[in-house]
Amino acid sequence: MNKKPVAIIILDGFGCRDEVIGNAVAQAKKPNFDRYWNSYAHATMAASGLAVGLPEGQMGNSEVGHTNIGAGRVVYQSLTRIDKAIQDGEFLTNDALKGAYQHAIDNGSALHLFGLVSDGGVHSQLGHILALIESAHQKGVKKLYLHAFMDGRDVDPHAGASYIETIENKMAEVGLGEIATVSGRYYAMDRDKRWERVNLAYDAVMHGEGPAFPSAQAVIEQSYANNVTDEFIMPSVIVKDGLPVGTVKDNDSAIFFNFRPDRAIQLSNAFSNVEWTEFDRGMRPQNIKFVTMTLYQDTVLADVAFPPIGMENVLAEVLSNHGKAQLHAAETEKYPHVTFFMNGGQHEPFEGEDRILIPSPKVATYDLKPEMSAYELGDALSSAIDEDKYDAIILNFANPDMVGHSGMLEPTIKAIEAVDENLGKVVDNIIAHGGYAIIFADHGNADTMMTPEGTPHTAHTTVPVPLIVTKPGITLRTDGKLADVAPTMLDLMGVPQPEEMTGESLIVKG
Repeated sequence: MNKKPVAIIILDGFGCRDEVIGNAVAQAKKPNFDRYWNSYAHATMAASGLAVGLPEGQMGNSEVGHTNIGAGRVVYQSLTRIDKAIQDGEFLTNDALKGAYQHAIDNGSALHLFGLVSDGGVHSQLGHILALIESAHQKGVKKLYLHAFMDGRDVDPHAGASYIETIENKMAEVGLGEIATVSGRYYAMDRDKRWERVNLAYDAVMHGEGPAFPSAQAVIEQSYANNVTDEFIMPSVIVKDGLPVGTVKDNDSAIFFNFRPDRAIQLSNAFSNVEWTEFDRGMRPQNIKFVTMTLYQDTVLADVAFPPIGMENVLAEVLSNHGKAQLHAAETEKYPHVTFFMNGGQHEPFEGEDRILIPSPKVATYDLKPEMSAYELGDALSSAIDEDKYDAIILNFANPDMVGHSGMLEPTIKAIEAVDENLGKVVDNIIAHGGYAIIFADHGNADTMMTPEGTPHTAHTTVPVPLIVTKPGITLRTDGKLADVAPTMLDLMGVPQPEEMTGESLIVKG
């Protein structure tokens, strides 16, 4: 019997904005997307702020988006939970954080903070860093060092200097803390096993190895003078009297304050896991108390300040429980999103769930290869559809987001055009098999490639995202959100929606 697959197809970072100037989505030639838009029911959806469990006005991101999509309910995100803990005073009483402070106090040792210095709210939040400094001071920590990973990707590429100033002012206010190292996230927060990058960041933090500077501001000033933006700052060490200010030593405590796991996992494994062997770590300090803000991965050996809130009956689980064969597919950059995040924080596939991982190209930045692996992914999905095996397909095209982060308009246009070609290949095959596609995005990005001042815009946006459902003769709601996608898929498949899913089908009844 031929399968009639229903597919969720996520055009990552593909937002809707009327203004054409600086808008790669509007400027790209995308005949397939336009054909579906004009031929089938379409609308826009909210993908940021309160609609996805973030603070009002906060831009969405891929982790948040895929979590909401898979859950079929609005999932209140780690950012919101931590903000609330700070406001309510629970941050001061958090057991994991108190444990890190007390370990440093008991051993007369140092507390190290490391993570992304940014107010972007995607991986971290500047207010959380300030709260950690304040609470460590209140609890009696005597030595505190910050290892600053610079952003320039989810925020302005030159915003780092102001963040460092804010942090140094806070340290001066409470009389605690120094910045020990400065590294661009390109090195410290790689997630694609480019170990040569991670090694440089690790050696700076752990061994004080790397270019030496008298201050964090000096690192940034020199980088900017060399046309190196925050994201790409070479891991550098702050020195005084010829010695590193604050390497990690025996009996120290460390808190990795990123709340989003995916770009924190590799460095955290290198830091915490004795059996980890991807590069030579040299002498490792002993008796370290390591805390992560959220659960990163089981292989990361750490106490968790804000452990996950379990979710029952996420989309993949519901499909599995009803005996539906499902396929989750993406290239490397978004593979965790269609698996771990989509499945409510579960790494292992559910019964009946297959996965396709297409390696992302090994290039320095994706503007150098804007098509990424879209063609290989499109071919793999088209072949999988022809197998007549799958009832449900979950597919992510990474290009609009990953190339959009370069801030370069022309490569991002090319990225979208490559996605459109492969979107047509996949969707036309789904339709030929009698199935339906739900085409949409998880957040904006490629829709805004230029700031009002005319400089490159590299961050996500808060614009609505498109929605197309390729079932003839239906009407779609105009007030939809990402949490409504899973109920829509179940509706199209005739699978009952569980009570835990509080989203609603986007298809208007009657």
